[in-house]
Amino acid sequence: MTSLVLIRPHTHAGKPLQPGERLDVESGTADWLIANGIARHDRQPAPVPQPEGDSAPIEAKPTPTQRKESKS
Repeated sequence: MTSLVLIRPHTHAGKPLQPGERLDVESGTADWLIANGIARHDRQPAPVPQPEGDSAPIEAKPTPTQRKESKS
């Protein structure tokens, strides 16, 4: 499978898709979509799906910093 990102609206398998949506297709289909200016290769990994019911975004915890105390 080849991961693509649509750059133009496209209907795939009867489902209308909008620019920016990701699509995984066979290599021949990917070649056709790219050659016709409908999609481009997806250079970024797909986002990790969140478990259902957990709609709160995960926030990064700040990294504690160490400070040197002056010797007075």
